[in-house]
Amino acid sequence: MNTMKVILTSALVLWCGICFAEVNVVASIPDLGDMAKRIGGDRIKLTVLASGREDLHGVPARPSFIPKLHKADLLISLGLDAEHSWLPALAAEARNNRIMEYREGWIEVHEGVQLLDIPEVISRSEGEQHAEGNPHINIGPQNGRFMAENIAYALMEFDPEGSSEYDANLTEYSGELDSLVAVLKDKGAALAGIKVISYHADISYLATFYGMDVVGTLEPKPGIEPTARHLAQLSKTAQKQKVQLVIYNQAQPSKLPEKFADRIGISAVQIGNMAGAVSEAGTWGQLQQYNLQQLLEGMDLK
Repeated sequence: MNTMKVILTSALVLWCGICFAEVNVVASIPDLGDMAKRIGGDRIKLTVLASGREDLHGVPARPSFIPKLHKADLLISLGLDAEHSWLPALAAEARNNRIMEYREGWIEVHEGVQLLDIPEVISRSEGEQHAEGNPHINIGPQNGRFMAENIAYALMEFDPEGSSEYDANLTEYSGELDSLVAVLKDKGAALAGIKVISYHADISYLATFYGMDVVGTLEPKPGIEPTARHLAQLSKTAQKQKVQLVIYNQAQPSKLPEKFADRIGISAVQIGNMAGAVSEAGTWGQLQQYNLQQLLEGMDLK
C-alpha cells in the first residue's frame, strides 16, 4: 500500500511538473522581482540582478549575471534609460536575442505612468538626461499599480496558459497596492507643501505623490559633482524659500547632504532608492512605507 502511494505521489509530481514550464524571469532591481513573484507565483523562476543597495544607474556588471540572462525568457526593467549604463550591455553579452534591448523579451514597466521631467532640449551640457522622462518611477507610490500591470501583461503574453493565474494574482496584489496607497496618502498628508532639496534629480514622483516642492538639487545638473559655488547659491535659495528638508538615498554620499542641511539649520533624511536598500524595505510596499517614515521623522511628524 505504501509503495502504491509513493508511486502515485511521484506520478502526480511528474504530471504537475510537465503541466507548465517555468518562465525564466530576470528582474533588473528587487522592486520588479518582488512584483514579478507576487504575480507569477510558482509559474516563474526568478533572478534579481541588483541587491537594492546600489546606485540604480550604476549596478556593477557581474560576470555571474551573464548565464542567468542567457537563459531568460523575460528581462524586466524600469526602462526610461534607468539601467542604461549596465543592463543593455549585459543583455547583449548574454547572447540571448530575445531579451536584448527593444526585443520582445525586454520588458519595460513604465507604460501608463504619468512621466515627469521630460527635457525640452537634449544636450550634453545639461548633464545626465533622460529623453523620455525621469526614470525613478519605482519610488513613487502612485506608480506601483502600473508597474505590476505591465509585468502581468508580459507574463500573460509569453505564457498564455497561465493567464488566469496571473490575472487572479494581479487582482489580489492590486487590491493590496490600492490599500497601501490610500494609507500612505493619509499618513503623508502633513508633507504637502513642504519645500525640499534632493541630492540627485530622483525624487520627482515621490515629491509629486506627497505634494512636496523640490526647490533644487545638490548636483548642479544630473550626474555632475556639486561645486562650492553651486552649493553656496543653493544655500541662499534654500534659506530664502524656507526649505525644510534635504533628501538623499543610501547609494549617495551622506556627508554632503548632512553637512549642507546643518549649514542652513534643517534636517537631512536618507530614503531608499529601491527595495533592498535597507533591511526594513525588502519589498516594494515596504520601501514605500520606509520612505514615508523617514520623511515624517525628518520633519518631526512621526
